[in-house]
Amino acid sequence: MTSTDTITALLLEDDADDYRLFAKNVCGRRNYFVVDRAENLQEAIQKLQRGRYDVVLTDLSVPDSQGLETLRRLKEHCPGTPIIVLTGMDDESVERDILAAGAQDYLVKGELGGRAVVRSILHAVQRQASVNEIHALVKESERSQDLLHEQARLLRKKNRRLKALYKTAQELVDNVSHDFRTPLTVIKDYVAIIAEGLAGAINDDQRAMLEKVNIRADDLNIMVDDLLDVSKLEAGLLGLWRRKVTVRTILEHLDSMFQQRAASKRITFTIECEPNLPAVYCDADKVSRVVTNLVINAIKFTSSPGHVRLWVESDPAGQQVVFGVTDDGPGIDEQSLEMIFGRFRQLDSDAKTPIKGFGLGLNIARQLCRLNLGEMSVRSQVGKGSTFSFTVPVAEPVEVMRRWLKLQPEERESLKAVSISIADEQDETAGDEMDRFLNYLLRRQDLLLHIGRCQWMLVMPIASSEADCWATRAKKEFQKVNRNRPLGPLPTYRVERQCEWPSHYSHETILTQFEAVVRQSCDTPMLIANIQGA
Repeated sequence: MTSTDTITALLLEDDADDYRLFAKNVCGRRNYFVVDRAENLQEAIQKLQRGRYDVVLTDLSVPDSQGLETLRRLKEHCPGTPIIVLTGMDDESVERDILAAGAQDYLVKGELGGRAVVRSILHAVQRQASVNEIHALVKESERSQDLLHEQARLLRKKNRRLKALYKTAQELVDNVSHDFRTPLTVIKDYVAIIAEGLAGAINDDQRAMLEKVNIRADDLNIMVDDLLDVSKLEAGLLGLWRRKVTVRTILEHLDSMFQQRAASKRITFTIECEPNLPAVYCDADKVSRVVTNLVINAIKFTSSPGHVRLWVESDPAGQQVVFGVTDDGPGIDEQSLEMIFGRFRQLDSDAKTPIKGFGLGLNIARQLCRLNLGEMSVRSQVGKGSTFSFTVPVAEPVEVMRRWLKLQPEERESLKAVSISIADEQDETAGDEMDRFLNYLLRRQDLLLHIGRCQWMLVMPIASSEADCWATRAKKEFQKVNRNRPLGPLPTYRVERQCEWPSHYSHETILTQFEAVVRQSCDTPMLIANIQGA
């Protein structure tokens, strides 16, 4: 407020002398005042309804109202206008009551002075302006909160609808994928019957056509597998059976399929494996899926005559085995390398490569690698070819534990390790079936290690109270398995608590203690640090 501002004031005062004294005190001051007078409350209310005033000054005792009731009724009709009470009583209790009822200030009539009156009015107007601004901000905030609440409600509603649609889409994908299986199986069976001459003799051209039909049926099978894996991965339902396996187990039965596919494009395919490769810890089926995806992609994008090479080598320094697929195809430029692992992303192919998929293969392959505690990488040079490779940890408990810890969230739960063992009853199938049973019990985030012929180590991110729930569930499921086992019940198992690591423990501390526990628990000698020939 500046010195040139005009202040309009309404004075509720029935005493003419008091009105003249007030007018005299404010007239001639630096602020220009326009003073309007009402002799009773009813008149004051009518004037407030007709116009706006910067400030209202009132006596508490007027002909048609007495005491604080006068103030309260004025507040009802001018809630955003400062009110100054003029009273003849200089009493602290009266002051408290006046201010509590909503007045900005009060003045004692016998002590009115020009400067004091003007200063009181100016301060009251400024304070009320601040109060009004605060009220406006509060109301705006409340409106914003109401808007946010409404938006949140709408978002929740949309999310529920999206979840329902997503679930429906997932069910549709699952149902369609499963429905594909039967006709594909029939197609492959009849193709095999015809190709083998069981339905009559065929010539070489017909046999070549049947091979192409068989290859395309395999392509459809791979697409179906991709769709199912995407659905299961996103739902957290993709089962894993990670265990100690040999590279030969992973690659068996793949060579003939790759050779047939490569021959159909007149491409040379070879497999090169280092001798004496160590056993690895993984889900063999999932690693085979990754190998299949990489080899088929390489054959798909390599022109005739070309060469695709599947190679496997040991990496002792990294305590891992590396699988790789190298081709002499067109290569991939640097910009495309950054996008090929995205979902539903495919590189443009030329007219000689009619095979199309959903663009899910490499994305799924990378996720399967990570589930097997490894990583995938790619090197490529335009015009010279590409190499896709991925790693799998050796079947060495501490190394597997180290990689598994890296995948745990930063704010993880406490970890609990238990030892599970069965009696050695010379049942050759008992160990494998027990391993399968324990993997069936695993949650997605658990780790199971087969550390001896009859002994396992289970590590779970779990609260102490939940460990008992796991033991109860294991007991019930074990009874179900034994009731249905054709060869008789599995040997009784024993569970012993080994270690518990609070969430604040470092990885180094956990690994050190874990190694000690594994050494102590193994029922056969084990060279943990020596991975060669493990």
